[in-house]
Amino acid sequence: MTNESPVRIGHCVPDAPDVDVRVDGEMGFEEIAFTDLTDYAVLPSGSHEVTISAHGETASVTETTLDLDDDTSYTVLAMGVLAKDDIAVTAMVDDPGKVPDGMCHVRFAHASPDAPAVDVRVADGGPTLFEGIGFRESSEYAPVDAGTYDLEVCPAGTDDVALALPDTILEGGSAITAIAVGQVEDGSLSAVIAEDTTMTLAADD
Repeated sequence: MTNESPVRIGHCVPDAPDVDVRVDGEMGFEEIAFTDLTDYAVLPSGSHEVTISAHGETASVTETTLDLDDDTSYTVLAMGVLAKDDIAVTAMVDDPGKVPDGMCHVRFAHASPDAPAVDVRVADGGPTLFEGIGFRESSEYAPVDAGTYDLEVCPAGTDDVALALPDTILEGGSAITAIAVGQVEDGSLSAVIAEDTTMTLAADD
């Protein structure tokens, strides 16, 4: 066990410029653009004061305290609308467990500020993977057979497709997080597919 925590930052605020992220007053991540997700950076475990500001500026648009556990990886997403002064940070623990070679562990995060709660399903009558995921919420990891899928994001309880994700590749032995970003109103709703840190489990283990 180490006293370290890998952390990455995602910019999910559609009307915000590129941002800088300071950790305990020191520059930790610089010039993150909307929809970008940084690489993991290793921080000491424990509590850290995190501030987010427009790139090159010192005045923060949001501040939070991150409490990081030993040997635990995190994805930290800035969400909200700058014009409404409601930017906040959500931290997710990246713990998909051991992933067998023929499986992919999939998670969904809702970071679209004007989209309703959603379901995520496989197209053409396939199974529903996640139900009722609201803004600023994320699902648990779901095991899915490795392969290529057409996925759909729909307002919860409906068959209306708000976002289609065709040809989504779910590689065996991997874990991903699909992050809904952008806004419904202006037609910018899209998804960022991020590969998460994993422990791979061989099929015969």
